Amino acid sequence: MKAYIQVVGQSSPEGPPSIIVHYDSQRYMFNCREGTQRLSLETNELNDSTTVENKGPLKVTPVNILPDQYSPSGTKRRWDDKNAEKDMDYRKSVLRHMFPVGKSNPPAHTIEAPCTPPDVKQSNGDNKQQQKQRSMEYLRNPLPRTRPYPVAISYICRGPVLPGKFNPKAAKDLDIPAGPIYGRLQRGETVTLEDGRKIEPNQVVGPASPGHLFMIIDCPNQTYLNNLIHSDAFKRYQQTKEKGDQPCTIIHLIGQDVLDDKRYRDWMNLFSPTTEHIISTQEICAQTILYKSHAHGQVKLSKLDDQIFPVPHYSNTATRTLKDYTDLPKKCIPLSNMLQYNLEPKPGVAPTEQGRYEFDHKRTSKKIQQNQEYMEAVEKAKKNASTVDTSQVFPGDNVEVITLGTGSSIPSKYRNVSATLVKTPDNGSIMLDAGEGTLGQMMRRFGPRLKDELQQLKCIFVSHLHADHHLGVIQLLTKWAELNQNENKKLYVVAPFIFNTWLHEYSGVESFGFGDKVVMVRNESILTNRYPTNTELEHKMNAVNVIHCRYAYGLTIDHQTGWKLVYSGDTRPCDNLVEAGQNATLLIHEATLEDGMKAEAIAKRHSTTEEAVEVGQNQRYPKVPSLSSEQSNVCFSFDLMTIPIKRIPVLPKYTEAISLLFKEEEEQEQEVEDGKKNVILR
Repeated sequence: MKAYIQVVGQSSPEGPPSIIVHYDSQRYMFNCREGTQRLSLETNELNDSTTVENKGPLKVTPVNILPDQYSPSGTKRRWDDKNAEKDMDYRKSVLRHMFPVGKSNPPAHTIEAPCTPPDVKQSNGDNKQQQKQRSMEYLRNPLPRTRPYPVAISYICRGPVLPGKFNPKAAKDLDIPAGPIYGRLQRGETVTLEDGRKIEPNQVVGPASPGHLFMIIDCPNQTYLNNLIHSDAFKRYQQTKEKGDQPCTIIHLIGQDVLDDKRYRDWMNLFSPTTEHIISTQEICAQTILYKSHAHGQVKLSKLDDQIFPVPHYSNTATRTLKDYTDLPKKCIPLSNMLQYNLEPKPGVAPTEQGRYEFDHKRTSKKIQQNQEYMEAVEKAKKNASTVDTSQVFPGDNVEVITLGTGSSIPSKYRNVSATLVKTPDNGSIMLDAGEGTLGQMMRRFGPRLKDELQQLKCIFVSHLHADHHLGVIQLLTKWAELNQNENKKLYVVAPFIFNTWLHEYSGVESFGFGDKVVMVRNESILTNRYPTNTELEHKMNAVNVIHCRYAYGLTIDHQTGWKLVYSGDTRPCDNLVEAGQNATLLIHEATLEDGMKAEAIAKRHSTTEEAVEVGQNQRYPKVPSLSSEQSNVCFSFDLMTIPIKRIPVLPKYTEAISLLFKEEEEQEQEVEDGKKNVILR
């Protein structure tokens, strides 16, 4: 059997990494932070009475740890409450409707899923509408109200028992004929020989050995430390001489203040000196590049203009090192992305990890400069760009657009899902949609300035309720509230009215200032020239009904200084958007599908590239002019692209060089073609 642990991600502002344990036929995931694709359709919820979860080859014992200041009589969940079982049954019913198991057509990703409700078969004489109403009843009822429960769960994990080794000499001494009988004895069967003798497995097979043992420790900060180090759950595995009870590795997902506390380091030393400790804090983990293919492409793009196409922020050097501590166990290493620890057949960090490639943009840049064909195209493009007059002054000329995510449906290694940040000078910023991983994209774009940029966020607009447009909202709200807890600020979430239910229910799990600092504005309340009351926004915002799915909206923003922005969200070409967007300064329109895929675009209610351009032209002219290859106000967006509105006419001058850039690798070229999300027009 081969078994190993794989680390996905690293400790960062996005959160601790995910840990995946691989066996021959099964996988287990511990921690599934935002940005980690969903790997299964079923969930198991642990409660206070849970002792062991034995699923397949791995036996998992959760250890619940609470902070010191936590009051059991205050917000603690009461699992013995008479309504607890009823509430749990209802939650499971909701999950079954969301993720049906065993059906031939489970829910598809948003780009593949139909935008109209599925047909419901008749049964027992009921009509389709009645059945549909009953099947959607779970959406109308609120989830049982809960309260934040600040538990940190650590895990003690035991691998499968290893069978004893077969002893061929013992079998020969007992005159057991070689062949299939050996296998039956190895599998634990009692065998009767032809001469009538019964042979027990223990006569020819050595004793079984305990399975490998490893732990994952979650201690977010010092308030959890006292309860963790005094937990009886770990004492059996400390200062023991029984090899089966000595963990081969412990993964520490901890706060830096925990590692700095001598009590924790003393607790680590209670385990066997053979135990290997893998330590993860934001300071101990170098903030390296996670998506090397995307970063490599960004370095190439930066040769055209490093302000428009910045290289993602990263650091291959951690701010703290384990050498700063003299009393750690001897076997300690920092956690890193994609680190692999082998459990079977021989425990230890995989040897290939020692020489793993780390992205370095300077080294990558030197290789790119050796590509004469590309560098000649770059110089030609830069020369053409220099002829574009960007000196014109007009309202909104210095509004900055940052396309944080330009992919569709699900994240890929080249493009994250939808998110566009619009920075208005002196007035803060607006986020147009926020798919999962948006906070991570901001971290890669802004680096040390991340906190400042989050504090400047004033509004998040959610166009519709497909997951690739809103799964990153909660993370943004949580971080924003954390940074502004002592400030007299508000953050407005402008979204379909049903999103209010989502925010309300999630606020029962984690506090992010909902209803106080975080204010919900319904898209439905700002349709047709309505304006949200009691807000501090410096601009008029109007939602626009578009053609995609139920509760799908575009947006127009009229700033008080005279500029206008239009954002389509996901939609077919839409007369409502054309009318509302007349004389816009900037249009950001989706272009999910290629021009040759119009039939698919109609079926999935998306737009092709040509259709997006036509929408932009219709907002300015009574007739659609022909679009030439020299059109100066159309460009395609890339992740992390950053540009003031007045410089957008420069971008088409780079098209030829960009095409050559991605020509080298067929996979990258295909990603550019398939991943185009927005057409930007000025």
